[in-house]
Amino acid sequence: MGVGSPGAWTIDRLASHAGMTVRNVRAHAARGLLPPPHMQGRTGFYGTEHLARLELITHLQSEGFSLAAIERLVDATPSQTAERALSQYLDMLMPWQAEPPVDMDRDEFTSWVGVEPAHYDMLVGAGLIEDLGGGSIRVHSPGMVRAGAEAVRLGMPLDALLGTRRMVLEHVTEVAENFVDLFRRTVWQDFVTAGLPADRFEEIREVVAKLQPVAAQTVMSAFRETMPRAVGELVREASRVLGDDEDPDRP
Repeated sequence: MGVGSPGAWTIDRLASHAGMTVRNVRAHAARGLLPPPHMQGRTGFYGTEHLARLELITHLQSEGFSLAAIERLVDATPSQTAERALSQYLDMLMPWQAEPPVDMDRDEFTSWVGVEPAHYDMLVGAGLIEDLGGGSIRVHSPGMVRAGAEAVRLGMPLDALLGTRRMVLEHVTEVAENFVDLFRRTVWQDFVTAGLPADRFEEIREVVAKLQPVAAQTVMSAFRETMPRAVGELVREASRVLGDDEDPDRP
């Protein structure tokens, strides 16, 4: 096998493929996060398994895992490969993905959203649309954008809708944080106290996976409970405006 093949990279070449510095690679190796190189004489060579490990570590870091946490996860699961252990934890704790954005030509946006965008710059300023240049745009939270477009068609002004969106996000963020904190203080803390046992991976993963629909159902149920009261107040206000309260025949 030649030194240019994937199974015989020097540490410099491995670092280059992984998009990191040699110093970082050495630091990962010192923490025990990287398997030992294949030795040929006094020279160590690295292969695709080392690159996969570095890419997994980078991905975990991007999701918020510290190197110390990654090291602990590897140490806590000696009976299986580090890749499997780290992947299991990532799958366990990050089962939900945000709604993927939609890329399109700006000229296509009007027909896609179904309404003429009266305030395109407002959508950009709100972070719902990103100008990619060259006539292309990226629509973030496309479901929310289309819901907003429907509300505009119903006669609601865009600036007021964006203000409502900010308020809803603030409240929903608080709800999400409360649910996650409840999980952290109960199920997750019990798991940590037990020493992160590998045989409970699936149990924890299922709890996390079910947490989102439970939270969503809670929010929807609360909305269905409070919305009639809000609409009822509107009806009573309309009744007063129309003068129904002055009807002498009303009991």
